[in-house]
Amino acid sequence: MRYLALLLALVFSCANAAPRNASTQAVYDYLLGIWGKHIIAGQADLTWNDAIDMAERVHDDTGKYPALMGYDFMNYYGATEADGRHQTEEAIAWSRKGGLVSFHWHWRMRNGEFYRQKTPFKLPVSDYRDIDPAIDRIALELRRLQDANVPVLWRPLHEASGGWFWWGTSREGYIALWRHMHERLTHKHGLRNLIWVWNGQDPAWYPGDDVVDITGYDVYENNYSEAYRKTRQHGKPVALTETSHIPDPEHSAASGEWWLWFVVWNDSAGPAGVTSPDNFWTGEHYNTNAHKRKVYNDPRVITLDRLPKLP
Repeated sequence: MRYLALLLALVFSCANAAPRNASTQAVYDYLLGIWGKHIIAGQADLTWNDAIDMAERVHDDTGKYPALMGYDFMNYYGATEADGRHQTEEAIAWSRKGGLVSFHWHWRMRNGEFYRQKTPFKLPVSDYRDIDPAIDRIALELRRLQDANVPVLWRPLHEASGGWFWWGTSREGYIALWRHMHERLTHKHGLRNLIWVWNGQDPAWYPGDDVVDITGYDVYENNYSEAYRKTRQHGKPVALTETSHIPDPEHSAASGEWWLWFVVWNDSAGPAGVTSPDNFWTGEHYNTNAHKRKVYNDPRVITLDRLPKLP
């Protein structure tokens, strides 16, 4: 088994979606090394209310911090909201605590909207000049993270095949946009701190092995096995990139459905401890406090205190 793991690591590392600096390569190698044996505990930050610290809410309920925090560039372009514009600083601070960082992007168009029904913008497009300024704006933040030596699990254009976001209005247009963004961030902006996480849901929307490092699936219903099967078919490591219910590591061990990490979605802007469908962590609508403690204290689950110091 040890030699098989080494072979798999070699295969995956030879198929990088983009050049990486040493710190980012070290994170990627670590992820490959634990996949199939451990699950990284992750939590989504509350982008639209900077005053609420989701990592602290996790710690209050479990006595542990997540190893991975998920951030969002939602309010960095085309937004009127004041909150959510400190995500880069928060991510740098989290990385300096030894944590892993993920970013996704609810990409607002000029009218400030990202839902398909609320913006006239549709895919495919023949000329990217209208949307490249947005990519370039986010590239500035990714560059700040690179300059601070922060590797980023980069998950753009998520949940595309669901059709509720403007980037999900055309499969062909989506694939072309993914590849265009990859080219622009990698070559024009020279970013070397990105691990590309594809989360388009439908396998038919997969943009290609050469532009994807890790595959992910967002699960808010009890269809984990189906989601794992769909995502695993691409031959890449598989992550539970958003979820409401925290997976049980006992089930992973018994079924072989090893998610590389899970990220619980965030809460509403209300106080901690309130049970509500809008609160994905706090309260007990989706997960009992006993289940949270059980998972976070399972030796197969990587929390912040169990992460090794990575370069």
